[in-house]
Amino acid sequence: MSNLAGKIWSILGIALSASSIASLMQIGFDFKLALSPSEILNFYRDLVHPIFQLLYQPIQWVLGAIKIPNWVIDAQTLSIIVSSIYVRAKNAKRVNGEVVHYKSLVSKLVAIFMLGLTMLGLLFLPVILLGMIMLPVYYINQVRWQPQLKWYQYKKVLKSVYLAAGNEGALFNTSAIYAYIALVVVFAFYLWNSMIL
Repeated sequence: MSNLAGKIWSILGIALSASSIASLMQIGFDFKLALSPSEILNFYRDLVHPIFQLLYQPIQWVLGAIKIPNWVIDAQTLSIIVSSIYVRAKNAKRVNGEVVHYKSLVSKLVAIFMLGLTMLGLLFLPVILLGMIMLPVYYINQVRWQPQLKWYQYKKVLKSVYLAAGNEGALFNTSAIYAYIALVVVFAFYLWNSMIL
């Protein structure tokens, strides 16, 4: 748990440092970093378009030139991301120091590929969204209920959240943490690409 919290903290630190540097550069130089959800969506559509074109090529050979709607590609992209988060969170569960689910890299990749491409990964979306909504609530409650915990002691607070949630809540909380990390990484990646292009 401490390694996970350390990784989260370092990633958030990098993202915050990058955003501070970007803000400083924006003040000093004349370029804007205005972000909108549609720009981010279009950026990632363009990014994944060649991958899905390759995947749909056999279908187009059989059925001829058909146009795959954007919503299908968006749903599959989201499904791959969500199934990756779910598989990663499920892989974090250990019994006596040994991984219980998705022990090998091949099993992870097969699960992500199969779940993501068939859009079954979207079934995990409500679980992950619920976890993302509830994790900050659990965090605040643990800080309120236990006076010895301070809000900036994230390792202790997260450990307390995990102990309070038990085995049943561990998957929700782990999924929420990985989902937040994914959002930060996506935002940082988009920001970085916006600055260098």
